[in-house]
Amino acid sequence: MPISVTTIRERCRPLAALPLERVGELAAHPDVLLWVDVTQPSVEELAALETALGLPSLAVEDAREAHQRPKVDHYAGCVVVVAYAAALGAPTAAGISFHELQLFVSPRWVVTVRQDPFPDVEAIRRRVCAPGGPTKSTATTLAYTVLDQVVDSYFIVLEHLQERIEEVDDAVWSHAEDMDLTEAFALRRDLARARRIVAPLREVLTVMVRREGGVLDDSADEHLRDLYDHIVTVHEEIEMSRELLAAALEGHMSVVSNRLNSVVLRVSAWAAIIAVPTVIASIYGMNFDHMPELHWLLGYPFALALMVACAVALYLTFKRQRWL
Repeated sequence: MPISVTTIRERCRPLAALPLERVGELAAHPDVLLWVDVTQPSVEELAALETALGLPSLAVEDAREAHQRPKVDHYAGCVVVVAYAAALGAPTAAGISFHELQLFVSPRWVVTVRQDPFPDVEAIRRRVCAPGGPTKSTATTLAYTVLDQVVDSYFIVLEHLQERIEEVDDAVWSHAEDMDLTEAFALRRDLARARRIVAPLREVLTVMVRREGGVLDDSADEHLRDLYDHIVTVHEEIEMSRELLAAALEGHMSVVSNRLNSVVLRVSAWAAIIAVPTVIASIYGMNFDHMPELHWLLGYPFALALMVACAVALYLTFKRQRWL
């Protein structure tokens, strides 16, 4: 399990090969802000971190089981945030993926527990350790930086989804009757997954802005409010994208329905044209001795002429009604 320990405000440097037992000692130093990043932790390693930093046992159990809903929980001296970062699929895949991140925030330390290598903690570390940043960094600003990286990933994925919606919309009006709906249904599934991830995060940021529990300070208040505005924008864009996709699918169904109606009308018209001569032929083909016109010399040409006349009359009628 990769473990990264970084001291913020004190030279802002990662500490190599630091035993978990010493993490608690270093976090107790009043001038040190500690960031511990853990990827795919084992049960024993989570237990060691729980003992060293006094992590809440219920939150540690959630981190061990993973697959939690985005949420924020307040404990004594600690705030726990669960969020999901988004990433595009492989180059050969059109879908998106979500990666769970559990964030433990205390006034003197921050712990990030990840089940996947995403998001990129090196990018977060560069932002936190930028010139002028370490001296002003607090646990709240560090937590904001992590969550800001998460929210930024949504904009990248959202742009990709919107491009796919435009392609589906263009396909609807260009060749709707022959359109493959596999991409449209996959896109609708990705939008539904994104909505389930983003919608609860609005409530999470609302609680963080209120700073309940006394753990978070006001050092990143403006940034958290701006982050809340970003997540609201993402949520609105997802809802708009879902509406656009639904409109595209409705347009596809309308085009297909109109096409089907046209085909049904044509088939019905030709069936009627064929049915009338068939009726005439069946009447004149009955094998009885006493039938009118049975021995009439012009009976056969008359029957053929009657069939052609009825067929032409029906064809002209349906043509006038635009069935053909």
